[in-house]
Amino acid sequence: MKMVGSWLFLISLQGYEAPSTPNVNCLFINLDYVNCTWSPEVNYTFFHKRFIKGNMEECTTYLQEKSYAVGCRLSYDESDRFRTLTTKLVHQNNSYVQKHNLKSMVKLYPPVNLSVEMNKDPELNLYWNNSKNTLCIESEVRYRINSDKWKTSTPSKEQKYAVAFPLKSSRYEFQVRARVNNVCGESKFWSEWSQPIQWDSMKGNNITDISGSSMSVWKPVLSLVGTMTLFILACMLVYRERERLRFILIPIVHNPGKNLEDLLHKDTVESRTADCQALAVPPLPLPEGPPSGGEGRQKHIRHGYLQHGGPSGVSA
Repeated sequence: MKMVGSWLFLISLQGYEAPSTPNVNCLFINLDYVNCTWSPEVNYTFFHKRFIKGNMEECTTYLQEKSYAVGCRLSYDESDRFRTLTTKLVHQNNSYVQKHNLKSMVKLYPPVNLSVEMNKDPELNLYWNNSKNTLCIESEVRYRINSDKWKTSTPSKEQKYAVAFPLKSSRYEFQVRARVNNVCGESKFWSEWSQPIQWDSMKGNNITDISGSSMSVWKPVLSLVGTMTLFILACMLVYRERERLRFILIPIVHNPGKNLEDLLHKDTVESRTADCQALAVPPLPLPEGPPSGGEGRQKHIRHGYLQHGGPSGVSA
């Protein structure tokens, strides 16, 4: 029975995966604060011992991701960078302790305010500002001509870089990054590259944020096109409504002038037709000689009565 129980216990453990040991990574961000992060397998409780001797303290500012605590933000003093930081993650009855030497774990923000100027030498001068104004920071410049391969400079403490005798009819693009130098305890991490800046020898201008510069040209054009489209649609809608109301309120007469012309023409034709018919009836012929006898005289009198519409005026 004991053997059977042992086998069943081993089989039940085959589908169970014990949580891996969490690894805490701490990094000084721009010499302003410390971020300690870990993998969010479970919701851990984070404790740390300050950079000086003292007791463990729980994190007061957790970094959240999808309802999991994935990190903690710690404030610090400049001298804390050269001391050891102790961290502890706790979940149920398990705890994991680590010690961190943060002297080389510094990551600065990218340089800002890049500008390019051409002097009379001729020389193309690049200027920028680092996120921290200190002699402990060194900078590295990279540039390329007409979107060719990048060329990288030697790190320098100066916030200036010069390109002698720049090529004519060429476009130069620059970026800068920074880190803490070896004088103040060299950091393993460079900052991210700055926003690029361009210099066009033909135009004689410099442009920061190249991706945004192309959009800035198109924004007013797109806005104008959109406004004109809306205006045209509004005009079409108003015209359609006006036509619909006019159709309802005023019956449509295709050509009233033509109808009046036809009517006048019809009256004129009828009048002329009646005149022509009256003129077309020939008068009765008069007898050539005086009638003889009483019968002839009576016919003559009757004929004169019919011709003149009444008695002939002859007395018996």
